[in-house]
Amino acid sequence: MKKEKMYHYTSCGLRKIWLRNGYNIKETSYGQGVAIHNVDGLHKAIGLNLVKNKPQLSGAEIRFLRKELDMPQSQLADLLGVSENSVRGWENHRVKITKPAERVLRMLYHEYATDNSPVRSLIEGLGQFNRDTYSNGMKLEETKNGWATAAA
Repeated sequence: MKKEKMYHYTSCGLRKIWLRNGYNIKETSYGQGVAIHNVDGLHKAIGLNLVKNKPQLSGAEIRFLRKELDMPQSQLADLLGVSENSVRGWENHRVKITKPAERVLRMLYHEYATDNSPVRSLIEGLGQFNRDTYSNGMKLEETKNGWATAAA
């Protein structure tokens, strides 16, 4: 029986993703390279599989979903009503995510990935706000009360 050749896809930060097809292996002057077809579609399939089928999300899976939502830890923490340290702890496997926070994260990702317009618009707006806020760098100034964000 011929063993099926599969590609171990780890570029998304998850260790247990194997691709049956949808990729090409190419030889380059630097060695072997892999071209993945439709990476956005692949990531969407991974995320939806996680939120629908995985009983308990791991830290790496929480990080994957957060990154697919294009959110920094602080923004996800605000949406879930927890501290940024909590999100960091979940992602670094120091603390388990609470059931309510996990359910909301699953719902947010599912609604975003399946194009629920209001949820998708909210999340995309937050992502754009974040990019706009930091696109020109952070400007700080020292005040009599200490360091603060500089006025525009």
